[in-house]
This record gives sequence, C-alpha cells and structure tokens, in this order.
Amino acid sequence: MSNDRNAQELLKWGLSHSTAVTSAGGPSVEQISLDIESGRRPDLADPHLYDAIMGKSEAQMMREELSVAVDPSRTVEDRCTALDNFEMLIEQIDNANNITSMRMWQPIISLLSASEPEIQTAAAWILGTAVQNNDKAQMAVLEYQPVGGLLDLLQSSEEEVRAKAMYALSGLLKHNPAAMDQFDKLHGWKTLRLALLDPNIGLRRKTAFLINALLFQDPNSFETTPASTTRSTATAVAPVPNSGAPAVPLEQPPATHTSIPHPNVPRALLSSGTLLTLLSSLLPPHHPGATETAPSGPDGDSDPRTDLDFAEKATTAVLSFTAKLPSAGVQVLDERSAELFRALLVELQGRPLDEADGAKTRWEELGIDTADFEAFKAKVQGV
Repeated sequence: MSNDRNAQELLKWGLSHSTAVTSAGGPSVEQISLDIESGRRPDLADPHLYDAIMGKSEAQMMREELSVAVDPSRTVEDRCTALDNFEMLIEQIDNANNITSMRMWQPIISLLSASEPEIQTAAAWILGTAVQNNDKAQMAVLEYQPVGGLLDLLQSSEEEVRAKAMYALSGLLKHNPAAMDQFDKLHGWKTLRLALLDPNIGLRRKTAFLINALLFQDPNSFETTPASTTRSTATAVAPVPNSGAPAVPLEQPPATHTSIPHPNVPRALLSSGTLLTLLSSLLPPHHPGATETAPSGPDGDSDPRTDLDFAEKATTAVLSFTAKLPSAGVQVLDERSAELFRALLVELQGRPLDEADGAKTRWEELGIDTADFEAFKAKVQGV
C-alpha cells in the first residue's frame, strides 16, 4: 500500500472518531474522502501527511541525514549534526548493515578525506560504530579501502580526529584477516609506532591495547608462516536417512572468516620498530639502546610510565609478544631487542614507581598476573 493510500485510510479512521465530523452539520467521512480524491482537499492529500502521522522510517531518516552530511553547500555545523544523528541511528545493528544495501559506504568513506576536521571525526565515528562487533559490516566496508583513510587520520594534527580514527581502526581490524591484510600492505605498523609517541596519553593507551588485541587474535607464532583458514560454504546438514527430520541449518561462520591468511603480528611488530618503541616506553628515559620516546601530556612534560593504565596495557602487550616466542625466548631476537627485554625484566622486578599502594615490585604495581610474569621471566632468561 502506498503512503498516499495509507494516509487516506488513517484519515478516515481519525475522522470517523472525530467529534467535529460526527456533530450535526459536519461533512460525512464519505464526503471528505470524495473531496480528497477529487483534489478539493489538498491539505489532506499531502503525500507527506503519512510521515507526519506515523513518523519516518529509520531508513528514510538515514538517507536524509546522509544527504545533508555530503552537501558542501550546508554549514559544517549542519553537516556534523546530520552525521551525529546518522551515527545514533546505526547503533542498531540492522541499520548498520543497511548501509551496505542502501549503498552508503562510498559517501561515508569519502568524508574521511574531507577538509574539515569535524567532519573527518564524525565520519570515523560512524565507521567505528558500524563495524563494532559486526562482522558483516567489517567485510562490506573493505571494498571502499577504509584502512588507508584511517591511517592518514591517525597522523592528523587534531587530537579528536586521531582518537576517532583509532576507534574505527580497532573495530575494523578485530578478528578480521582481510582488514589486517590491507593494514599490513599499507605499512600500518609504522603508524601504530608513531601513535605510541602521541602527545595524548589516551591515544597511547588505545594503541597499546590494540597491539595486544592484534597479538592475541593472531593464529601465528613468531616462527610460523601465516596460517590460512578457509571459510565454510555449508549452509545445512542433510537429514538422517529415513528419519523424516528436516535438515538442520548449520551455524554460519563470521563473515570475516575468509581464506586470506592473517599477517604475522609479532614479526611485523619487530620489523617495523614498533616493538622497540613499546619496550622503550616502559623503560626510564635515555636508557641505553632504547628508542627515544617523547614525554606525554599537553605540555609535553609527563613521563608515560607514571600513567598506570598505559603502563599496564603496554606491559601486557609485551608479555603477549613473548608468549609467541619459541622456548629459547628472546635469544632468537636481535641483540638490541633482547637487551631491552632484559632491561624491562629488571625494571618490572624493581621497586614500584609509587609505593603508596603497597606493591613491592613494579609488575605487582601494574596488576600483572603472577603466572604471566613468571612465563615472561622464563622467556627472557631463556629457561
């Protein structure tokens, strides 16, 4: 039924229950309907009347908001408001998946390269929300090469742009070998290394957390070649012969489960220098052999090691890296890297930076699990 017909049916119902219509002297419902059909009541034949009565569909609202967002003749404020409204709509996973069927990914991704930082921020926010825990959206957006745009935004001079770009990148790379393949080919590891030096300690925390997540999801060890996984194409199992039972649908694998091999994360961290930067950020300034790491904070005068959240996340990522090493531990690495691991072990076994909480060692101050620390210690000592 068309919107016009719906509106007329709703009007008939409303008019039939209206005291004005049923009172003496008022036109009948039938007469009003004839007036609408003959064009004598244009006020009631408005095609937008159904929307006014029932409200617009969320799909229609998505179209309207995106139309404003991509219109360069509108003010930046109006466009950002439209993008914020769009982001709220796609918090519902069905709407997020409708971005694909409604062919909206291309204009959204194009906004990542807008000249206005506010629009870049809002576009990255939409991308991050859409792909968060949504494997279908994770795969659908890859056709539009979003990884490169996000890596560019991570080097923006605007703090909020960098923060939202990291949010989107983290959601896109989560358990997604195809996205990881794009990331690896675009040398995204070097961008992560720079993010570990960001003035904003919050972005450093998110970067360390992402590195740990990428290590955790990687099926490779330090020594292995990328593992290849093949997505199942089965949709159902056959019924048992002569049982009369219908076929039972199989649980479908995630859309991100493809035949594309996952890049070897520990080797990439080492070859890109990201591991050295991560290790150096946990050691005292100007430590021999360490990569020089800039202080954090708005005034550039804060030691990132004093931020327990960052230090815990960075240490956890280092421990996850060592878990990927063979039994010989850090001895399989180059001497500079191995020496920094030994220096970190000494640092973690030493006194906490703040003894007020009662911790006796740095690793206890950071809340590292005893078993995890002992496993790290064994890999560093090669025992």
